[in-house]
Amino acid sequence: MNELTIGSRIRHRSPSLDTIPLDILFDIFQLLPIQSVLALRQTSKSFDAITRMRSLWAFFLRTLVQQNIPIPYFDGKSPESLSALELERFTCRALALRINWTNPNPSLKREIHFGEAEKRSDVFCMEFLPGRGNRWLVSVTSRAYPKYIIQCWDLTVLQPVCIAKLTYTDEAYNRVVINNDPSSPAIMAIQSKPEVTEILTIDFEEKDPESAFVPLSAIDGRRVIHLLSGSTLVTRCQKRDGKLSIWDISDQPHEKIQLVSPSLLQEDRCRTMHFCDDYLIIFLIRTVELYSTIPRPNNIATPGVPISYPLAQHNFHYRIIDQVNMSQQVSWHAARLHRPSPINIVIRIWPGDTLHHFVLDPNPAYVPGRETSLYNLPYLVQPTPVQMLRFPLLSNREWAIALGRYGTVLVLDNRGLDVANGMGFSDFQYQRLAGRILTTTGGSSTSQHGSHDSMAFRVRGGSYWNRAAIDEESGRIVVSNVDGTITLFEYL
Repeated sequence: MNELTIGSRIRHRSPSLDTIPLDILFDIFQLLPIQSVLALRQTSKSFDAITRMRSLWAFFLRTLVQQNIPIPYFDGKSPESLSALELERFTCRALALRINWTNPNPSLKREIHFGEAEKRSDVFCMEFLPGRGNRWLVSVTSRAYPKYIIQCWDLTVLQPVCIAKLTYTDEAYNRVVINNDPSSPAIMAIQSKPEVTEILTIDFEEKDPESAFVPLSAIDGRRVIHLLSGSTLVTRCQKRDGKLSIWDISDQPHEKIQLVSPSLLQEDRCRTMHFCDDYLIIFLIRTVELYSTIPRPNNIATPGVPISYPLAQHNFHYRIIDQVNMSQQVSWHAARLHRPSPINIVIRIWPGDTLHHFVLDPNPAYVPGRETSLYNLPYLVQPTPVQMLRFPLLSNREWAIALGRYGTVLVLDNRGLDVANGMGFSDFQYQRLAGRILTTTGGSSTSQHGSHDSMAFRVRGGSYWNRAAIDEESGRIVVSNVDGTITLFEYL
């Protein structure tokens, strides 16, 4: 009888979760997966109250940001201005997208087809406009040659609509480059005529798509455009010497500086570029070069604009580099310290079915805030090899690669069923949208929010897709079809 009494008293006095101090419970909840926190909300009123605390969801959202996980539709909002419910929604939406996006077979939430189908059409360029709520897609289509149509699409409506349209019939149309700075009024640069480069913006409120593209300025002269970042435009002379020029287009466009390589490799085609503050990184066919973009007086008095030579250069000892994709990795840690973040580089060396992943590492001796110079380089220009990514594509067919700021590399590859057996090309072929999350140290990205080697977003029979673009922050992929239409896949 005494034992039963003692036992009942012990059970009555044993602590319960409801008696644990709030600050300790709060610390415990911070250590739990978000799915567990939401499950505990259903167990008691006290837990329900804790799981609705603003400080808890501010912590979870901050944790995702520090792990460099994209937050859909956040678009630069300040967490301090958001309520507890808004913080929770942003956090749960980001987690749901991350889990689905990094699944070996991501679940498609919506598939939409838009654009006009027409024979002999080719959408040869697609790009999401940076920022602006990830709302707009720009496409360039060639129709009955030599007719080119540039369109801007609103993707937030149920059926995407064209809100801006520009048509060129001049055979000399060459290229459109999108501004990577969403705060700039200049949205794109277009080589519209043999001797003119146009700078344009878009009036998103204009009701007539034919009038929505608005010219801002123009630069005379025959050149190739490569990069537009804020008020900086980088072009290349079409003559044999191939000089690169940096233009300031903020007011009256004028040439600010010329970039000259002493190795005389300027006839090599520019594959890709990265511009930031006072330096420019250029990837040519066989070299990587880093230039200062600050104009300085020439050592030898010569007429014309100042000339800049590379501060650092690295030569590749590969065969022909067929395609290069370069993207600066989003890094919360680097941004907090005001330092450069690693740059992912994905290279295809022709011929072959392997992608080579390199990383351009920040220079640990770099001093932020000090002018870029030979003694203060922001990056080590010799790319570090990280891994090889093998895709069983048909190497003699055209294929597409897209590389996102959060490390997603997307490959549109073409397959034949009997290629692996060395029997030539199969009559039945199919295409695959395959993805991989790159890390700057190699291997797969693994965390409580996703563990994976690769993702197969979509597979279809035939050979109908020819281009692809990616929007990691909203969980979108677009592909162009051989009939000139576009397909949007959404994973959130």
